[in-house]
Amino acid sequence: MNEPRKPWPLRSRQAKLAAIGAGALLIGGLAIGPAAVGAAAPPKYPAAEQHKPSPVPDRMILIPTASPAISQRVSWRAEATADTAQAEILVAPRALGQVQPTAGAVTNVKAIASTPVNTTLGYASTYHTAEFTGLQPDTRYTYRVGDGTNWSPWTDFTTAAAGFEPFSFIYYGDAQNYIDSAVPRVFRQAFGDRPQAKAIVNAGDLIDSANSEEQWGQWFQAGGFIDGQVNNISVPGNHEYSGGLSTFWRPQFPYPDNGPGNAELKQTAYTVDYQGVRFIGLDSNVQSNASLMTAQTAWLEGLLKDNPNKWTVVTFHHPVYSTTGTRNNPNVRAQWAPLLEKYGVDLVLQGHDHSYGRGNQVAARKSTTVHNGVAYVVSVSGGKMYALNNGENWTGNGAEVRSTAQNTQLYQLIDVAEDTITFEARYANGEHHDGFLIRKNDKGERTVNEIRTAENTVGEQVTVDKTSVRRMEQVKVSAFGYDPGEKVAVWWREQDDDARHGGQGGRNGTLIGYEKADELGRIEESVRVPSSSKRGDTYVVYLDSRHQKITSPAITVTR
Repeated sequence: MNEPRKPWPLRSRQAKLAAIGAGALLIGGLAIGPAAVGAAAPPKYPAAEQHKPSPVPDRMILIPTASPAISQRVSWRAEATADTAQAEILVAPRALGQVQPTAGAVTNVKAIASTPVNTTLGYASTYHTAEFTGLQPDTRYTYRVGDGTNWSPWTDFTTAAAGFEPFSFIYYGDAQNYIDSAVPRVFRQAFGDRPQAKAIVNAGDLIDSANSEEQWGQWFQAGGFIDGQVNNISVPGNHEYSGGLSTFWRPQFPYPDNGPGNAELKQTAYTVDYQGVRFIGLDSNVQSNASLMTAQTAWLEGLLKDNPNKWTVVTFHHPVYSTTGTRNNPNVRAQWAPLLEKYGVDLVLQGHDHSYGRGNQVAARKSTTVHNGVAYVVSVSGGKMYALNNGENWTGNGAEVRSTAQNTQLYQLIDVAEDTITFEARYANGEHHDGFLIRKNDKGERTVNEIRTAENTVGEQVTVDKTSVRRMEQVKVSAFGYDPGEKVAVWWREQDDDARHGGQGGRNGTLIGYEKADELGRIEESVRVPSSSKRGDTYVVYLDSRHQKITSPAITVTR
């Protein structure tokens, strides 16, 4: 505390001044601080200049096709004519620049669409689309877009595998507000955590004003180079509508035209099969239009009924169960939720409520930490927040909330493996908020497992088919939450003895035997009541394993 002050090391005069004056400069013998007295603030750089298009391409974004293993779309903006807009592609080389591609390695592709969009800044922005076909599955390619003279940088992407392969994708709720200031750090942090991600899902409200050139420009700037190398799967929110769908939507997002067939739903409801996952995008903005909802509902059921993929992810904007008590979407819930449950959809990714909520139907609950239903998620990536207000429209409609957050920005990382999906929500600063693990076997049976904690791996979580038994009678026992193949010791113990050990320890009692959890992490076994059990006494089935120490309700021996 009273050590003598050490002398500063010798440094330049500028370094010393920086340390003393927090950035002050010595000019002509006068110290000038960060803002000179009386100096006027510089004018804001006009949006019309910030976002004005030029012949140099910008706003490049990868758009999946209906066959992402052998084809790929890309759209971009540039001052170019339909005759000159083009792209070049080759199998990704080890080097470019001074190392020129070999003769014939580069394929030139003319744009299939060039669409001018009138903007709010006094000029038109023209969007171009090119489609690469005849590609090889699971192959890295390098491409660029331009007009033959003015080109984008060379950018890489990898086609989907022909069949199932593990991959990761990112999911965002509403960006919408503070797109130029608060959203970019979320997008960059998410990509930094999953640079190998193959897709980004946006659940609507990418911007606030449907036809704002400035806001669309900010949204593309927030994603930056990421958009040009990761496939984008977006659905429109209510803020992409203003007297109709945003005039920017279809030119920017030329998704597969494989939806219900209604002109109004073209490229707002579509589907993509990607490496064993069926992605389905729906347009919930038309929930008050009976014919468009009926068309989407029938189309959705067809996709779910005839689905060759093991995993299914559905995304739309307005939640089935709302996190905030001031919102409700009964038509979405009535028409789509029964199909999502009936056909075993794995993830439903939504937005709109500007908060975080994750849960499931109450009827799907199997134990304290496990259910076997659909995982419904609502999230937000932008800086505008709504209060949770107790979430009455979630808990009041037969569902339960397992995790919530308000006044925070999040992004979600989703890792798909052959038998599992790992889901994690993180805050904008990279810290963990929520997570769960979905397991599914080849029969389509599933468990959705909470992340284990010291608190949720003890206590009364074993279920039994009866709580009044006779000696030597069979009791059916079930429990969840284990690792596949985890070894579990099955004990028959007096209830008083179990209580003395806090329900989580001790070796007193009768060891019935050992079981192994199945591929879904569950134990389902019959236990014979030991003949040594005393009439009138109460007992518990106690399951002891590496990860859990859990018991059944009290079982009374009658005779």
